Amino acid sequence: MAINAALNARPRGCLIDVSMLEGLLSTMGWVLSNFLIGGQSPGANGNENPTSAPSGTFRTGEGLLNIAANKDEQWQALCAHLGRHDLLEHPDYANREQRKSNRHQLRAALEDSLAAKSATAWEAELNALGIPSGAVLSVQEVLESEQLAARDFLEDFAAGATLDRDIQVVSTGVKIDGARPKVDTPPPALGADAAEIWGELGLSEDDLANLREKGVI
Repeated sequence: MAINAALNARPRGCLIDVSMLEGLLSTMGWVLSNFLIGGQSPGANGNENPTSAPSGTFRTGEGLLNIAANKDEQWQALCAHLGRHDLLEHPDYANREQRKSNRHQLRAALEDSLAAKSATAWEAELNALGIPSGAVLSVQEVLESEQLAARDFLEDFAAGATLDRDIQVVSTGVKIDGARPKVDTPPPALGADAAEIWGELGLSEDDLANLREKGVI
């Protein structure tokens, strides 16, 4: 955002001062405002959404599932699809605030029903009903996903001078004009660039020979 603002300010030059801490805090606007304006200090919510329920990560018959049933119509559709009309009629869950206050017992009730299928099965069914849902994936599952394969996110390097086996490395996270900046070389072998670096530091071959003789390098 700072770079975009600076570019928009052309032809005037400017200095961009970006703090990692402040950049992170700017994404937590409502949490900070609740404290600064309302004096409310947030607690540790884990995978729970503190503004709504049921909204968070739930156990299923196989894997974890994120569900964000933030709207009344989503809550109603969720209960109907799970066959839990009893939850719709329960006074503890009559409105948004009551569902938030009783989120832990509500979670237990929903997980009893979600145990019937896997997270990926529920993901497809609930999203089709307009209930935002997503299975929690492992690192391996993410890297093997069709999305990353279609986007050519991983770079392949064959075994060779610096590699004892075929490897994959992550590429850049952006495409520019439809093309992704490429990773041109595999990771170097240990010490492969040492001579070049020593040369840039002004060490001659005689200096290096002397250091090797003394066991420094």
